[in-house]
Amino acid sequence: MVTPLRFQNDFLSTEYLVLATDCEKEKDFVIQVCDELQKVNAILRKANAYVGYRVRDEIVFYMLNNKNAENLLTYEQAFDNEIMQKILPRIQGSATAIKDLLIELFKYCMGNYSGLDTESGNAGKQMQTLADSAKYPESAKKIGYMMTRYEEDGFTSYWL
Repeated sequence: MVTPLRFQNDFLSTEYLVLATDCEKEKDFVIQVCDELQKVNAILRKANAYVGYRVRDEIVFYMLNNKNAENLLTYEQAFDNEIMQKILPRIQGSATAIKDLLIELFKYCMGNYSGLDTESGNAGKQMQTLADSAKYPESAKKIGYMMTRYEEDGFTSYWL
């Protein structure tokens, strides 16, 4: 007979389960993240793609865990990851509202960039070229790919 080994699994648990009660000592940081999400949600709302409270909580918890891990990533890198993981995958379609949403999200990821030529049919390629200088570069680059797909095929999705 083999004797089972017992291991501690406390390292797998999180201290954050409920935003309203578990994050009181991090309230200012939570507000900072939620303010950013409100800006993103204002853009997403135009195409009915906004995030709800569950996604908000997941993003806040991710950002808190990053912060508490001695800033494993910078704030911008962590938020960039969350845009890639939680925001962009919900965007797909062929409506003009999707194109407009991608343009506005790109501007947001760049840090409110205003020099984008959206009428030439080459906005996606322009976005990809500019993405390295963005506040959220990975998301800006992906938005550029999504815009290129939209311009070429009339449809886009995160997964294409």
